[in-house]
Amino acid sequence: FVVKLATGAPAIGSVMNGASFGSGIAAGSWVTIRGTNLANTVPGRLWNSSDFTGGSLPTSLDGVSVTIDGMPAFVEYISPTQINVQAPSDNTAGAVQVTVNNNGMVSAPATAQLQATAPAFFLDGATSYAVATRLPDYALIADPSVVSGAVAAKAGDLVVLWGTGFGATNPPTAAGVTVTGAPAVAQSVTVTVGGVAAPVVSAVLTTGTAGLYQVTIQIPANVPAGAASVQASVGGASTPGGVKLFVGM
Repeated sequence: FVVKLATGAPAIGSVMNGASFGSGIAAGSWVTIRGTNLANTVPGRLWNSSDFTGGSLPTSLDGVSVTIDGMPAFVEYISPTQINVQAPSDNTAGAVQVTVNNNGMVSAPATAQLQATAPAFFLDGATSYAVATRLPDYALIADPSVVSGAVAAKAGDLVVLWGTGFGATNPPTAAGVTVTGAPAVAQSVTVTVGGVAAPVVSAVLTTGTAGLYQVTIQIPANVPAGAASVQASVGGASTPGGVKLFVGM
């Protein structure tokens, strides 16, 4: 059950990329805000169907709202110490202010770096492995000796990597709405696996979601087996290093 408690004014500790938890956010990307007294809802909650208006995402949950560069963000999750939002559409580049409003009590502004692209892959739990699935069965890719039911990626496999912050699409897709179709990333996306260039089959926003990109690659034949580094670049920005993809023989 959900308990609502009175709190003091919200205080932002950090504003981070919602996938990498590093610095750098992009318009339409997922953003994680951490701090104290960010919401009165304990232990926290995700949005649900009653929070939506048609295909529009909510800008407030239980009286909690967020602005990024003075514009309302779209609130997916709230708790006293963490909020997850989709950043609004915005052409600004550089330092922007972020505020949290918790039922009329407004935080001091925090600064975030807004970029045209801030790509990052979502990670599988607390591991350094990217969330990745194999086509066409969408089997989870991981070390099968460690994760029951998982498979290793093999040469020639089509693999979907899931991320955020890959930037504008063609046709354009506004933040704050459920994605229809599969609009392609407007700029060229490149990916390496184990330092080897991997063919990029497609890079699109995922239908029926918001801010979730899927980058489909084909595993090259000469990638070494084991925990291979995986990195993508778009618009002059790259996903953080240290992210892995498990490749079999």
